[in-house]
Amino acid sequence: MKILKPALGTLILGFSLTAFTAAAQSSNDARTDTGATTTQEATQSPRAGGSAAMTDEERQRRYDAERKRCDNLQGDEKDICQKQAEANRDTAKAESERSKKTAEANRDANKKEKDAQYDVEKEKCDAMSGDAKDRCIAEVKTRFNK
Repeated sequence: MKILKPALGTLILGFSLTAFTAAAQSSNDARTDTGATTTQEATQSPRAGGSAAMTDEERQRRYDAERKRCDNLQGDEKDICQKQAEANRDTAKAESERSKKTAEANRDANKKEKDAQYDVEKEKCDAMSGDAKDRCIAEVKTRFNK
């Protein structure tokens, strides 16, 4: 009986988790079917689709597609939709520029780090003498492409 109670509890917990997961998936499916506006708003969010890696052409195509979706709207909704499309385009461009600057900063930092490590290794070679020093310096230059 002592073994049966924990096993029964685990079994009930497993069934309840399975039922909960199925209910959550079916409610998500129902929400997706009825939520056309939600889908439109989600695609218009500034970070939808990882816009940091977009090219100018991709940004323009996305902007044109978002503007085309706005054609079905009227009045204030249309104005808001168009402004949102412009904001998404501008945000994607800003993120692209930021990632470009970050990449340049990373390259510079990596180069400085590599140069500093080269200086350390070269200093270790300077502590040696004769043939060992020459071989060490040649190896370090090869390893650091100098």
